[in-house]
Amino acid sequence: MIGAAIGFARDELVKGPALRFDLGSLLDSLVEDTRAAGKDVTITPDARVVVVGDPAALRRLFANLIDNAIRYGDRARVGWRKLDGAVAVTVEDDGPGIDPEQAERLFEPFVRGDPSRNRETGGTGLGLAIARAIATRHGGRVTSEPSENGAQILVVLPC
Repeated sequence: MIGAAIGFARDELVKGPALRFDLGSLLDSLVEDTRAAGKDVTITPDARVVVVGDPAALRRLFANLIDNAIRYGDRARVGWRKLDGAVAVTVEDDGPGIDPEQAERLFEPFVRGDPSRNRETGGTGLGLAIARAIATRHGGRVTSEPSENGAQILVVLPC
């Protein structure tokens, strides 16, 4: 937990170079790496979207969301759609979902949806906080959205 806290603090302070890159390529690469590790993840590509940002940080943002989806919902589905001046990326799972009354709180550091604090059933409570910090640093946002099946996390980034 101490290592996770230090990592969270480091992410708040360290900023990589802002580069122009194809977000779809980053997401596709991340999904392929996750599949190669034997995890159930799919991707539904959309139009090419170029963003400006720190590719390593954005990869960590989406890796956290995919890991959460697999941990709590057995599988992850990743997709995106281009908006006017932005891109909306969704990461969905088939788990129990997120209680709308607790959703916003889950983005705070060290808050977990699993109250048992058992490391076997959950992490340190930093994944969503890190995702939000990275998105905010890139001029974007991360929210939990209502979903018919499981949880759905929405990331909106400028492009």
